[in-house]
Parts: sequence; structure tokens; C-alpha cells
Amino acid sequence: MDSYNILTEKELALLSEGTSQLPLRVLQTTDEIDNQILHQVCTPVEPRDPNLKLLISRLYATVRDEEKPGVGIAAPQIGVNRRVFLAQRLDKKDQPFEFFINPEIVWYSKVKRIGEEGCLSIPERYEEVVRSLAIQITYYDLEGQHFQEIVEGYTAVILQHEYDHLNGVLFPERIDEQMQQEFFDASPNGELVYKK
Repeated sequence: MDSYNILTEKELALLSEGTSQLPLRVLQTTDEIDNQILHQVCTPVEPRDPNLKLLISRLYATVRDEEKPGVGIAAPQIGVNRRVFLAQRLDKKDQPFEFFINPEIVWYSKVKRIGEEGCLSIPERYEEVVRSLAIQITYYDLEGQHFQEIVEGYTAVILQHEYDHLNGVLFPERIDEQMQQEFFDASPNGELVYKK
């Protein structure tokens, strides 16, 4: 396994504000400084860093906030510039939230789906985005174990959205990019497409 850095003192200070059960402020694209942070590429983190448990707690409290609940959240959205996200596994029994450390999407299906997306960091904006119907993702858990799996459907969309955050990409940029591409129907209802 590669050698990565542990969380910094500054990151730990942010995560230690209040209790681990309280949501943190979600960075917003409407704020100039927040927007700059959201567009940065994140750095990997040591998967066995014991402080990642605190990061998980804070991410979970934030994504489950009754005021603005979500199905996923990436560390940069709370100001921690690390390659980590939390996503709801709608494809699994009881739909648990799972933590992805240093994830990499290593394969994208050619068949895409069109679906509406929103983002905790982009207030009041929902638009249709084209995403791969299936992906293959690799990631680490808190014990440093490496996993690889194929994920399909809406859960694959969630993972792609959160993965984009780690690369400083927000869904409006995906839409802009897709406006320059040509897609063909792959299903009778037009929900599935493929790129020319």
C-alpha cells in the first residue's frame, strides 16, 4: 500500500469543533472562498489514521442533518481537502452509508443514464446530468484493506458525483462538458444513452 499523510492539526481542529454528533457547515459555491476550496483537487490520506473515525462522524452528522439531508458528502464539502467521501448504498440491504478512502473509479460503462442531481454545496439547483450506469471503483477501509467492486444504477451515480468532488469538479461543470458531446438513445424512454 502507498504511504499517505495523516490528517493535519488544522483539519483536526476543524473536525473537533463542537461534538462529533453535530453537523459542520457545508461549503457553498455562492461564497467565493468556499468555491475556490471546492474546486481544488484533494490529497490522499492514510487509511489507518485513527482520526478518520472523527471525520466519518462529522461527515455522517452533516449529510444526515434534518435541515438539508443528502445521499452523499465528500470531505472537501466540509473544508477537509482529502480524498474521502461518505455515500449511501441504495443498492444494499438497509441502505447504509459507507466510507470510501482514496477511491479511484477505474472503469466507466459506455451506457449512461440521465438523471436529476443536486448538491449540498450548490443551493437550490437541480439539473439533469449524464453519468455512467455502472462503474468499477477501488478504495480503502479504516483497516487499510483495499477493495474493488462494480456498482450500478443510482448508487453508481452517487459515487461518481462524490468522486468528482475529490477532483474539484462540480455537477454544473459536467453539464457544460456534456453540452459539447453527442449522445444516442440506448432505451425506449430515453433515460439511457451512449456517447457517439
